[in-house]
Amino acid sequence: MNPRDYRGQGAREPCVGSEYLSAANRARSWNYVKQKGVSMGLGLYDQDVYVVKTAGELLFDGYEDNMVLMGKQLFDASEVPFDRVGWFYTRNNSADLIGHYNVHTGVDDIFKIGSMAEWNYKPRTDFFAGHCGMLNGSAGEFYPPGLTKDVPIQLLYGQEEEVAGIRGYKYAGGPRTVDNGTQFPETACFSAGEIIPSGVLNISSCRFGTPVFMSFPHFYGADEYYLNQVEGLNPDKSKHQLYMTMEPTMGIPLDVAARFQLNIMLESHPNIALYEDVPRTFLPVLWFEQHVTMTPEFSGEIAQALSIPTTARICGIAMLIVGAILIAWTPISRLLAQKRRDAVKDNAGTGHQEKTLLQQNLTAAILVASAPEKDPKLGKTIAEAHPLIECKMVRLADSDNTKS
Repeated sequence: MNPRDYRGQGAREPCVGSEYLSAANRARSWNYVKQKGVSMGLGLYDQDVYVVKTAGELLFDGYEDNMVLMGKQLFDASEVPFDRVGWFYTRNNSADLIGHYNVHTGVDDIFKIGSMAEWNYKPRTDFFAGHCGMLNGSAGEFYPPGLTKDVPIQLLYGQEEEVAGIRGYKYAGGPRTVDNGTQFPETACFSAGEIIPSGVLNISSCRFGTPVFMSFPHFYGADEYYLNQVEGLNPDKSKHQLYMTMEPTMGIPLDVAARFQLNIMLESHPNIALYEDVPRTFLPVLWFEQHVTMTPEFSGEIAQALSIPTTARICGIAMLIVGAILIAWTPISRLLAQKRRDAVKDNAGTGHQEKTLLQQNLTAAILVASAPEKDPKLGKTIAEAHPLIECKMVRLADSDNTKS
């Protein structure tokens, strides 16, 4: 919704005068004399239940009104912090009325990332009592990682969807989102004392006492009571449902459609002439949509980030396999090396034995050559007593003959 699209453009349309209704609603708890004073003030300026303005005036530009000027004179400036009337007047490119938000960064607890900690440096608001005034949920930019289908994020899980090639979980607003205690007793603190059918949320305290109620567009999902009061309503899920598609691993919004409708409650005020005969009616004023979808360029970066854990696991498994091979190869390589060393030692020992035996044979041959024919102790010749030496001698003799 771009305010420049509406500024000063369009035909003049009738709309409920919220400033008059706000004055009458605030006077409801006053005494009779003060209420009649408000009634006279409205009659003095010849006001009507409806005002006729352009869309730009009703939304962003605002318009001057004598009741606002009089209110600034009679009440404290903090109670009337504007000089014109407009639903979003002074809110364009301004944080003065929106306030300051503090959100968790996830440094201390990753599952708190994006959740709101304070608004205007307070952990709760003054708009609602009890737990309804607490700051719960996210500012919308970030959500905790590791989302699962069975854990709602203030919205209900619907289905899986693919946005720009990224798989995500789609959550949607349901009856509890805008309940006022009718279906869910724990949301009764949002009703501000108004007993009304389900499907609308009383946000009068957020609009300076103006009886404003929030619902889904065209009262989508609300009680039939509201649809029967106004003509031209046609709730359509595809057009009017609030939803958010989240990437569950990283908690990044992929597709968001925030759709809400502002409604004004008209009702009778016996002591204020302008509203003394008005039936209780919830009139839609406007509905808006903020739709954000993931672009293909950014989805590519998301896909790369999502692939990091898988890539890391593959690399980790590969490193484990390589490490196991290296660990197993170390004793095997040592065993093979030891076998090679043993083989070398065995070869060296065999050569030494052969050399020693040859030396012994030579020595024996010399002894035979120099010894007498018979051993005086044995009564035999050396050859008879030592046939092995004789064999060696013969072999040596054969070798000598061959050489000669």
